[in-house]
Amino acid sequence: MFVRPSLSCVVSVLLALPLAAAAAPDDAAAPDAAVSTPEIWLNVGGFSRHFDRSNRYNERNFGFGIEWRTSEQFAFMAGVYDNSLGKHSQYAAVNWQPWTLGPVKLGAAIGVMNGYPSLKRGGTFFAALPMASIEGRRFGINLGIIPSMKNVDGAFMLQFKLRVN
Repeated sequence: MFVRPSLSCVVSVLLALPLAAAAAPDDAAAPDAAVSTPEIWLNVGGFSRHFDRSNRYNERNFGFGIEWRTSEQFAFMAGVYDNSLGKHSQYAAVNWQPWTLGPVKLGAAIGVMNGYPSLKRGGTFFAALPMASIEGRRFGINLGIIPSMKNVDGAFMLQFKLRVN
């Protein structure tokens, strides 16, 4: 069953991308196939906004993660966070982003995660979600969409990150 996001949720996301793009550095070069040195990013989790507002989900999903960007198109991600059900979750994924729209990288994060009782009884399962990233010299964001499926209420997720090298 697909649940439509609220109008305010859609407007928030549509406003976030141009605002984040405006925060990108003015001297941003055209994307190359490889970055000169791999980039290491740290995050402290993030926030989610669920399409179904009738449930009382935890939408402050704090935790810790690391992202190792090896090229303009690929990053490896791993971390832990408090999920929307108040449980601890872990993830490991490849963030493949072959398209760009100005300073925005577009693609999908594909990997494994756990901690959701309605999926594999909280065990490890495969996950893939559309992902957009905007990265400046030191700060960046990841914006993902979790699709609504049989046992999953969909949501937008926002993750803030800090480059450490």
